[in-house]
Amino acid sequence: MKVFLLHNPGLKILALLAAVVSWLAIQETISFEVVLPDIPLEIHVAEGWAILHQSEHTVRVTFKGSQNDIGQMDPKQIKAIVDLRTNSIAGSGEIVVPLSAIKAPRNVRPIRVEPSRVQVSLDREQEKKVPVQSRAVGKPFAGEVEALICEPAVVTLRGPAQQLQQTAWVYTESVDVEGRVEGFTKRCRVLMPSDTWTPVIEPPEVQVSVMISARTETVEWDNVPVLVVGQPQALWTVDVLPSRVRVVLTGSPETLEDLQALAPKAFVECLELDPSLIYDLPVQVFLPLGKAVSATVEPHTVRVVVSKP
Repeated sequence: MKVFLLHNPGLKILALLAAVVSWLAIQETISFEVVLPDIPLEIHVAEGWAILHQSEHTVRVTFKGSQNDIGQMDPKQIKAIVDLRTNSIAGSGEIVVPLSAIKAPRNVRPIRVEPSRVQVSLDREQEKKVPVQSRAVGKPFAGEVEALICEPAVVTLRGPAQQLQQTAWVYTESVDVEGRVEGFTKRCRVLMPSDTWTPVIEPPEVQVSVMISARTETVEWDNVPVLVVGQPQALWTVDVLPSRVRVVLTGSPETLEDLQALAPKAFVECLELDPSLIYDLPVQVFLPLGKAVSATVEPHTVRVVVSKP
């Protein structure tokens, strides 16, 4: 045996060094480590209970495995699950997040979880119906957002009783109206009422109808004479007080631009008036056909006096 150990000692030392190097290389290959932050932490509780407060919603996990297996990991498929269904009681307490709670591919293994302890408060689970609202971001190309209507208008929240008592409504994700020229509808996700708790929301999405009204402008004319239309008798005189009014036209910018050069004509109808009476008649405005424009007059009525010669 002694002769065998001393025979060709140089070759034996080289073989031993080669074995050590190979072992180290294998260990380096299969002992690659990586740290993944923001792994979701789910806490499962018994029926009728809900998480009132959770000090951490994500954990930081260190994994060990071969470099190839580590490189193929998908963080979106990894989560931590702590099961409290056999130990759900009201109040606060500290729970442990063990390595066995990490759900990950089998060819890699978790070796460290941070934090490993989490503060949790439980409360009785209840349901509450609350209205859902939406908000618009951006600016339409023409007009303005008149209303956002959610369908259904009410959703059901299921979660801890104390949090539900403080929740009056919820919002959907914002609706982008940038560059829009007309109303539209969109399916929108209902947002959590707070970052500190996560109720179950039914339905999780609603349909939002965005109502966009046409953009309008106004143009004003002062001292517009009031014309008499339909004089009662040829020789009778008609006096209008006041004889001039203020006219305001409202419509789209394009329509008003077309009408800018044409002064509006205001008038009162005086057919079949009795000269023994005094009238307060509405002032009307001639509007061009085919133009989406409206008119208001100040004052909207005038005093009309008919006199015989």
